[in-house]
Amino acid sequence: MFLADIILIIHFVIITFVVSIFILVPYGYRKRWEWVKKKKIRYIHLFIISFVSLESVLGIICPLTILENSLRQKVTNESFVTQYLSKIIYFNFPSIFFICLYMLGLGLTLGLYFKYPPK
Repeated sequence: MFLADIILIIHFVIITFVVSIFILVPYGYRKRWEWVKKKKIRYIHLFIISFVSLESVLGIICPLTILENSLRQKVTNESFVTQYLSKIIYFNFPSIFFICLYMLGLGLTLGLYFKYPPK
């Protein structure tokens, strides 16, 4: 159960990173924060959102979700972390909703890349 909770936390951190970059890049450019212009951060963001978008279009389940689900089959109760982070991360919507959401995120990422280019 501990390993599954760690995977869930990693998943949550990645999601938080992707979503926060959408907000922090434009704001950081206005505030002249140098870190929002770093290619490494921007390329990692672009890679993650591209990977997630491709997964959703192809109907592939996220490897972190597969790993977490595999680890959870061995346990019967949920920890505090599992109970609340799972509610934040996993939604019960049709797959087309997520495809549109991820493609919108990919478009937004590319838009940010051109409007606020990394240096």
